[in-house]
Amino acid sequence: MDNYFVILPISGAALCFVLGLFTFFRDVRHPLNIGFALGMVSLAIIEAGDAIVLLSNAERQIALPGIRLTLIGQAILPAAWLLFSIVFARAGYKKILSRWTPVLLGTAIVSLFFVLMVGSSKFISISLSGLFILGPVGRYFYIYLLLGLVLNLVHLENTLRSSSSFNRFQIKHVIFGVAAILAFFIYLSSQALLFRTLNIRTIPVISVVILISTTMIAIFIVRHRLLSVDIYISRYVVFNSLTVLIVGFYLLTVGMITFGIKSLDLPFNYFFTTLFIFISILALVMLLFTDRLRRKVQLFINRNFYKHKYDFREQWMETIEKISTKMSLDEIQRTIIEMVSETMGAKDIRLWLYDPVSRDYLITMDKLVAANRHISRTHPLVQHMKKHMGPFMINEFLNNRHNKDINVLKEETKAVLCAPLVVGQEIIGFILQGDNPAGEPYGQDDFEILKAMTTQSAVQLKNIRLTQDLIAAREVEVFYRMSSFIAHDLKNLTNSLSLTSQNARYNMDNPEFQRDTINTINNTVSRMKGLIERLSTIPKALELKRENVELGGLIRNAIKKIALPGTKSVTITEEIDGVPPVYVDPQAMETVFLNLLTNAYEAIMGEGEIRVRASESHGNANITIADNGTGMSGDFIKTTLFQPFKTTKKGGFGIGIYQCKTIVEAHNGKFEVESVEGKGTSFTVRLPVGEGIRSV
Repeated sequence: MDNYFVILPISGAALCFVLGLFTFFRDVRHPLNIGFALGMVSLAIIEAGDAIVLLSNAERQIALPGIRLTLIGQAILPAAWLLFSIVFARAGYKKILSRWTPVLLGTAIVSLFFVLMVGSSKFISISLSGLFILGPVGRYFYIYLLLGLVLNLVHLENTLRSSSSFNRFQIKHVIFGVAAILAFFIYLSSQALLFRTLNIRTIPVISVVILISTTMIAIFIVRHRLLSVDIYISRYVVFNSLTVLIVGFYLLTVGMITFGIKSLDLPFNYFFTTLFIFISILALVMLLFTDRLRRKVQLFINRNFYKHKYDFREQWMETIEKISTKMSLDEIQRTIIEMVSETMGAKDIRLWLYDPVSRDYLITMDKLVAANRHISRTHPLVQHMKKHMGPFMINEFLNNRHNKDINVLKEETKAVLCAPLVVGQEIIGFILQGDNPAGEPYGQDDFEILKAMTTQSAVQLKNIRLTQDLIAAREVEVFYRMSSFIAHDLKNLTNSLSLTSQNARYNMDNPEFQRDTINTINNTVSRMKGLIERLSTIPKALELKRENVELGGLIRNAIKKIALPGTKSVTITEEIDGVPPVYVDPQAMETVFLNLLTNAYEAIMGEGEIRVRASESHGNANITIADNGTGMSGDFIKTTLFQPFKTTKKGGFGIGIYQCKTIVEAHNGKFEVESVEGKGTSFTVRLPVGEGIRSV
């Protein structure tokens, strides 16, 4: 054989080795990467052995080690590619791997046995004429190799058949590349078993096959990052056996051709004949996986071997499994389209969903003209859906009538079938579907399976919409509650400005009062601006800006800001020194004290006293604000006091005490109340001392 052929196995070995390393180091712990890398290394070993054979120039002492190295690579093939094929593109691969672990271990042990036996003359030997003769162990090896590679092809076929249209485009080139290599080695195994010899004339063909297939795999792995695709496997026993049927048909054909060649003594060129057979088989496999032919085969099997066109129970369970895990409208739209496409074979599938804002049916995942992207509730197609409430053929609905709106929609979408998504009596969307690629008209089985899928999809869509509405309602509630807090604070600040305005009438000429008034106004305006900014960007939860704070100074600031009109005679006494600092939001905590002081003042009729006391006990700073006002009943405290927007005060918001409790608890504190009707009320704020304190 010409020496220039040696460049082929050398190139193949280098390409396989580099691709294997590249994939392995992307994730050295993932079984998929490990399996692919081992598979590539096994091919590299095969190519290295073939290169040695070609370089030997038929010298037996050099060629035999090369052949044995090739056989070692072939022995690794079933175990390595089995690990790859059972986890490639599989969702939940860990469970699958655990189920197949015994088979993997058994395959690895058998492969190891044959690797150890490669050096035996019972495996391979050289005749005087230079032929490599298989011994009994060698023949058992090729039976094992053939069966192991068929098992790999079955797994790859299952993955490809169970993939959606989108995922299939991503993974099919990798699967075709790996499958082509494995199928060619099945062909070589059959040749070895038929002739009981190994023919080195196949080496260049092997290298060409590996180079073509590995290059295709490498391009799509590097470009599309294909090893991260996840697919749920759907098991149809009849279709799973297609690989076995193809291999069985191939072996029968090869046997007949071989018998004919031997009987008729036909001449042929081994290189080009073998390469032609490989290309023909690869083209046949790719043809079998075209959508139109695949759909025709599926319809033929369903029509002739099953009572119903679809396995309704399995399809229903698969629909529930795929749909129930989707929690966004975009995800569920893609899933619905993929399921209908996969189940019914149609390609032109479009989904419209009802939009509560525009009150039209909208399509977002397609580029249609504007008139067809927004379909009104009064559209004749929608009106017919409300009467029919199930899948129907568009032509039967038209019944030779001319309707401009429907004809325009039908012409652009190429739709022949319409299926509404119904929950109760509500149509929350609809599907328009194109022709059956097999050319067969849709029947009752198609309508029933489509209705089952759209019903389950409609329920999940409705649940997602209700969940979104609930989240929106909660956000509105949070906005209302926080804006009420802010409005309550603004009310207190307004009272403070009102008091300053009243006092200004009598003290305007007093320089000290003027300075205090300016400071009060500046501080009040600053707080009001801050509150307005918070109102424009209300958070979903109370945000605290904590710092080390002396409680005494904080309480005195609140006392200064309280509005004390001259209509009452109220005195404030304080015992607030000697309490350690606490780590709090000073503005929020000042709001608490200002609310409590204001409530205490408003509870006093005529004359009274407000007592403010601070102390430390059990790791807490305790601030008590008590009055001798009207007090509250036990029932009111138990059922109403801490409920927002409930108040007994004229013109009040009913938010102050609720706000105080919320702020204190946000600081990991406790908020307590004691009250006796006619005698007064005492509020106690307990804040942890030392929690979060930072040195300054």
